[in-house]
Amino acid sequence: MHELGVASEILDVALAEAGRHAAKKVTSIRLRVGVLRAIEPENLSFLFEHLARGTPAEGALLEIEEEPVRVECEACGVSEAPSFTVECPRCKGTGVLLTGGDSLSILSLDVDA
Repeated sequence: MHELGVASEILDVALAEAGRHAAKKVTSIRLRVGVLRAIEPENLSFLFEHLARGTPAEGALLEIEEEPVRVECEACGVSEAPSFTVECPRCKGTGVLLTGGDSLSILSLDVDA
């Protein structure tokens, strides 16, 4: 359940940023999470909500944008896959390079002054 650590770090960043801007409330946080991180969005949202209780981030909307795996195939070019793969989703060839799908970043943070 590594989502707990991730939720805690997101909350820490959100509260620090809110403090830096003298904001009273964090209203929403938009994330990009790569599918290779194996993070369950529902678990992350639940844990974030639990950790945020009693803080300026209580009730904040956690929006999670999943980043697919980018597959670069010598024969087909670039495509996307919904999970880890060792073959091209188009031609099923194995001469592929996987990029992306491993990000974990805060895209935006909305606060109320």
